[in-house]
Amino acid sequence: MSKEESTPGGLLSKVVRFVKNPTVNWTELDSLQDDRESQYSKQMLKEMIERKRRNDFVRRREFDQLRKLRQREVLHGQRVEDAAGRPSFFQSSMASPDERAVTLKKIDEIEAQMSQQWWKSKQGADAPTQPGVMPDSSTEASSEEQARAYAPTVPGSLSAPLDTKPAVQPLFADDSMAIGRFGGTDATMLPGSTPTVEASFSPAAPTAAPAPAFEPEEFVHEPDLEEAAIRFANGDHAGAESGLLEVLAQHQQDDPAQQLEIWMTLFDLYRATGQHDRFDTLAIDFAAQYGRSAPLWFSIPAQLGLAAEAAPAAEPAVAMRRDFSWNAPPTVAVSSVAALQASLARAASPWTLSWSRLTSIDEAAVPLLADQFSQWADREGQIVFSGVEKLHALLDVKTQSGDRSNSPEWWRLRMAAMRLMGKPDEFELVALDYCVTYEVSPPSWVSPRCGYSDNEGVSSGSAPLAADSDFMASDLGELSAPAPLDAGPVAELKGHIDGDATPLLQPFEAHFKPGVPLTIACDKLIRVDFAAAGSVLNWAAEQQGHGHVIQFHNLQRLVAIFFNVIGINEHAWVVPRKN
Repeated sequence: MSKEESTPGGLLSKVVRFVKNPTVNWTELDSLQDDRESQYSKQMLKEMIERKRRNDFVRRREFDQLRKLRQREVLHGQRVEDAAGRPSFFQSSMASPDERAVTLKKIDEIEAQMSQQWWKSKQGADAPTQPGVMPDSSTEASSEEQARAYAPTVPGSLSAPLDTKPAVQPLFADDSMAIGRFGGTDATMLPGSTPTVEASFSPAAPTAAPAPAFEPEEFVHEPDLEEAAIRFANGDHAGAESGLLEVLAQHQQDDPAQQLEIWMTLFDLYRATGQHDRFDTLAIDFAAQYGRSAPLWFSIPAQLGLAAEAAPAAEPAVAMRRDFSWNAPPTVAVSSVAALQASLARAASPWTLSWSRLTSIDEAAVPLLADQFSQWADREGQIVFSGVEKLHALLDVKTQSGDRSNSPEWWRLRMAAMRLMGKPDEFELVALDYCVTYEVSPPSWVSPRCGYSDNEGVSSGSAPLAADSDFMASDLGELSAPAPLDAGPVAELKGHIDGDATPLLQPFEAHFKPGVPLTIACDKLIRVDFAAAGSVLNWAAEQQGHGHVIQFHNLQRLVAIFFNVIGINEHAWVVPRKN
């Protein structure tokens, strides 16, 4: 038998498939097996999502039971005598302050014995003296430290972050958003107890090891919200809204605290789509339901300089026209420019173009790209460039004063780019170099009609301006490196992310530091589609394999729920917004 006939894709196997499927066309037999594998993969994905949904439902029910138990304990602790001196259930259950002191002393001694082995490896001969110091650290503890008697000891023995949260839960017992506040800005009051934890391990040298970073709470979502999150990821904003309203109607008889997540998800939807009127209508219903004011209004599209979402009754195709972005390939050829022009014909402003991967432009594509830049400058709309420094560097190399080795089209492209970006001074300098090089009169400056913004903070035109380019880091690589640690997030995702998001995530790898979680700010992230979420999942899993910890911070809830559905929460922290 020939080698061709023995291979899985050979003639013999094809004849066998034809015998098994006589009604299938001979030319379609090769794709028959691929279709079956694709259907099998889709079925496996559906089963995985269903299994995850069941697990999340059980986990949510357990959290609800735990929350009720903790609230019941707090209420019981407030009713006992001398409630001001007994802020937690653990302390109120003690018989007397003397017993509390004895118990604390025993706990500290046990922890000191548990830490004896690793402490010897660091301090050597100093280790035997530590147990003798333990009573002093316990007896000299202030009343404020004793009030947190339960909280300081639990983190030392439990490594899982979720297990430490019930201990500090009574601090937020009066807040309806207590469960969701951990990991956000409200958690900044808790690190004050960290030195007490360290003292229980090494009182002789409390600064020997750095204090562990406080990890956010694991985000567990309402399973009924998954369908709305998937619709929103697909760009069906009207379907997502109707789904959320339907879920809210289904849970109308539930406890108001359990409905809160649904309300907040609806608020996030209106913020992400810029629907102020619907937000105000929902805010009135929220105030009537909960007897307090609704969250504050802000529009994420307005923060990015994007147009507000049209009414849900509009055609879905019109809504999809707004989500245009184009990533330049490493080498821009004629076909690349033709594909860009074809995509622009079906898309509406704003147009986002990323040049971060650009290394060269074919000679034949230079005049086409120059014409495209001129067309943008002559029409109304909003242009957003990211990675524009790569484009500037390439054009600068190709347009050296006095060098005639390159085509004059490169000069025309650079001047068209300066005009598009609204830089008259730079345009005049380039035009002067062009005049000196070729001894001909350069084109004159004409003000552009379009609006422009980029990741260098440059903006022009009368159209709404974006603060930065969509889904790019807010700081410029080398400039952000020496920034202090408290200068804010060093990585940020914005706007709508469609397609492969790997080029947008790779620059964040330069910000990884040993033992320090990478916080990616997502305050202005509107939507992530399936393809982009898949690339985020792969990137997060890869970084987890390298030992890095990633936090997607302040996600709007529909994106956070979608991240959980995809499975990103298994490799990174998914932290939704609190307000």
